[in-house]
Amino acid sequence: MVATERIGSYIENFDAAMGGGIPVGHIVLVYGTAGTMKSSLCFNILFNEILKGKRGAYISIEQSSLSLLKQMVSLKFDISKVNIEVLNDADDVIKGLSKLKSGETHKLTLVDFGTIRKQLRTIKAQKKTSKNDFAFSDDMVHTILKIAETLAEKDLCDVIVIDSLTALYSLTELKDPRSEIFYLFEYLRDLGLTAFVISEESELNSRFSRFGIESYLVDGILHLQLTERNRKVTREISIAKMRSTSCNNDIFTLEFSGSKFKALYGGKIPLV
Repeated sequence: MVATERIGSYIENFDAAMGGGIPVGHIVLVYGTAGTMKSSLCFNILFNEILKGKRGAYISIEQSSLSLLKQMVSLKFDISKVNIEVLNDADDVIKGLSKLKSGETHKLTLVDFGTIRKQLRTIKAQKKTSKNDFAFSDDMVHTILKIAETLAEKDLCDVIVIDSLTALYSLTELKDPRSEIFYLFEYLRDLGLTAFVISEESELNSRFSRFGIESYLVDGILHLQLTERNRKVTREISIAKMRSTSCNNDIFTLEFSGSKFKALYGGKIPLV
């Protein structure tokens, strides 16, 4: 039997819960409420894989690159150890991709759609141009896939984070959600990328996805939540799904300290 190649979660004591890590090439939904450190957890995986020589891309649809990097610096990630390329110019993203040096090691490409969207809105207001002039922002799924494809072709992306699926839905009208979401995930899978797709959980929607189909289409689901116990709030993480893996589906307490994530007390009530 051929062993499955895996990447680490970089959460201490957690990889053993999924057979040694996340299978390479999986599409993993990282799902949870606000404040559960979804973005930080995904950045942590991406950052550590890049330190080991992989290349990665972080596509931020709402949060600006500056805000994201400030957040990661505050969590003590030494971003000086990786080569960061920020793409945040509405007029030059695709051109910027073409200028990237192929095969550069320790490379993190950060695509800042938050800033791009602000630029497009300003340009539209100034020029009073028609909606047809803004296909870049109107077809967000196609743009993301084009970026991923270009990075993969230039050997600049092994691992990709899309933050977030919720924001993508707010900007894109999906006429056939099942087919279009299937296309998004399968395209990333065909490129050979390991992908982490962040999704927000709301009080009104406690499912793992907005349309109720994403959970069937992805290969894995990591569920993060906040739990109140004895007037304290505890972060928790569990593996709701991970194909090709014998999983421990217990709930683990998730802690972050010293720029490291730790999983504690699997299957047990935390000591408080």
